[in-house]
Amino acid sequence: MLKIFTDVLDPFLWGIFPLIRKLEFKYKNFNYEFRMGGLIGNYEEFLPKNFREKNSVELGNRILYDMYRATSTITSMPGFKSPPNLFSEKYKSSYPLDKYFVTFKSLDKEDASNYLRKLVEEMIIYHKNIYEMEVQKEILKNFDVNIDDFIMSYEFSDELFLKERMEAFDYRIKKLPGILITENNRVLQNIMDFNRIEEFILENLELEEINKDLTEEKEINKDLTEEKEIIEFIKKYDLVLKEEIDIVFGKENKLDELLDKNVVKIDEINGFYVLKICGRHSD
Repeated sequence: MLKIFTDVLDPFLWGIFPLIRKLEFKYKNFNYEFRMGGLIGNYEEFLPKNFREKNSVELGNRILYDMYRATSTITSMPGFKSPPNLFSEKYKSSYPLDKYFVTFKSLDKEDASNYLRKLVEEMIIYHKNIYEMEVQKEILKNFDVNIDDFIMSYEFSDELFLKERMEAFDYRIKKLPGILITENNRVLQNIMDFNRIEEFILENLELEEINKDLTEEKEINKDLTEEKEIIEFIKKYDLVLKEEIDIVFGKENKLDELLDKNVVKIDEINGFYVLKICGRHSD
């Protein structure tokens, strides 16, 4: 099994999602779990010393924006289009967001990764302040988790969050994200080449392909088979960005052909290119 130690505000997390989707789309026995390592205890830690006493919330959010922009050159996933309004005098740490995640996971472990993805989508694409409980309530409407149970469980989530942070410490994961293979306790961290994540996973896990039977079909008509796979991939998830197709299927893929045939269309949402299946093809 794979454990991914990260943080809701970890810029690399946004880039990990397409890789995870690629592996779960291709392999039937790919299992993984996100664990929160706690990235930002206080955003002022990132500020120059002469700004810390000024409590520059605006600068803190700007630095977060710059972190995502820099990371996007490694992950190929687009970050914030403008500086977010996340950090405030009330919310200086990423820990409350991590506690939202561990709370959700305690109530619905099976859907926890989908909740985490939705959390980050709302923050980056829709520019929402996911610290606010009202935003959390809107997000939870997409899941089978009772809002009152969530709020009550959140009040007692400190111990769950501490347990996950201590696990990261036990495996000497000092820089997020950290990738742990539970079968052999091998860890990958300090990731600068994102291709290395997939290589590391395939080297250490024995994964079985879902579509082994398509090998022969691919040899006969590779283009048609890839078009089918792109369509199925888009159907599988609630929201797929155009960049994710390049990451999952390679830059030389058949998405443009599907767009030309009006099988797939692009909806632009706040500067992000979201893929949708057109008409009868959506069934």
